[in-house]
Amino acid sequence: MAQQKKKSPTPADKTQAPRKKDVHARARKTRMSKGVKILLVAIGCAAMILSVSTMACSGIINQSQNKESYTLTGGVAAKVDGVNITEDTVTKQIMNVRTSGGYDTDKKWAQYLVDNGMTPESYRASVIDSLARQYLVQKAEKEYDVQVTDEDVEQAWKDAAANYESEEAFENQIKMFGFTKDSYKQQLESTLKQTKLKEKVAKAADPTDQEIIDYLNSNLSTYNDARRSQNILFKVNSGATDEEKAKVKEKAQEVLDKINAGEISFDDAVSKYSEDTGSKDNKGDVGWDKLTSFVDEYQSALSGLNKGDVSQLVESSYGYHIIKCTDYFHVDESVTSIDQVPKKIVSYVKNILKTQKESTAYSEWMDAYVKKADIQVNDMPKEVPYNVSLKGVTPSTGSSSTSGE
Repeated sequence: MAQQKKKSPTPADKTQAPRKKDVHARARKTRMSKGVKILLVAIGCAAMILSVSTMACSGIINQSQNKESYTLTGGVAAKVDGVNITEDTVTKQIMNVRTSGGYDTDKKWAQYLVDNGMTPESYRASVIDSLARQYLVQKAEKEYDVQVTDEDVEQAWKDAAANYESEEAFENQIKMFGFTKDSYKQQLESTLKQTKLKEKVAKAADPTDQEIIDYLNSNLSTYNDARRSQNILFKVNSGATDEEKAKVKEKAQEVLDKINAGEISFDDAVSKYSEDTGSKDNKGDVGWDKLTSFVDEYQSALSGLNKGDVSQLVESSYGYHIIKCTDYFHVDESVTSIDQVPKKIVSYVKNILKTQKESTAYSEWMDAYVKKADIQVNDMPKEVPYNVSLKGVTPSTGSSSTSGE
């Protein structure tokens, strides 16, 4: 249970998220499980498209009509290969941002636009571009015969839900982002299709050893002095009395004494005593600390260990840990050979570089695909409700416009 540190809540995390299933020693930062990746990607996609519906059979990209506090203009904002993007779709997306952000006056809205380096016209253009790309991705999926089965979607759902205490807890989590189970599965299907499309149009070669070495040397402070560890956890339940806590500590100390006396091996102690279900079946291995985020108490104790050292009892909010440092990575100046680097770190960096290559290749392919499309954008109607004067409005201190971000 060298659990990941708590982070500041995202806009969707207005309430505390349900505790994930198996809150153990390994809570990854970027080396997330497939299910968590799909969760984040799907939520990201949903945020990007802002609840736009799929392409209607009539050949019009549109949203369902809801009662709004502003006036819609009607008309066509743009055409993508003959398919209309309605002006009302664009307006609703922008006004969704305006109303949800609390920019209820023209002054606040104008300040928001200026602070983010936008005008009403440029904001509209970016929304149209996003919608056009959304349509073209769907068109490309058909063109490249991208298929996702119901079984694929169900497995993706199970992979994501498996990271939580129960499916119900997972459903509660996605509700915070405005999803139902059905709508989330629809988004999963879209995400899986796009992933398969990327595999077809943006394959990238594996990074070479030299590319991995160059990346490590450019980011050596991130990976140097990494430690790998095993963990034995003696759980202390929340709300435990001082007496109950003392009994757990006494038991943990007895096991530590046996390890130090050579009466039991660390591996055997893990198998016999550890209550960390996330690492117990893997001899207590919780990976490399530079690839994983641990609670402060665990990280602090591990940072003081050399390879082969066993810690004293380490108390955290999950109970008492006994930690063994099983490996250590350090180079004095720079990496000169891939053989100097632990295989897990090599694999981790390799995945990063390959993902970067694939992302670049996909972006280039998508830009070319968009360029080939027949996209016609009409002028913005003056009466759209997000059209405000920016005359005299200057960027706020610390805004993206003033910071150059």
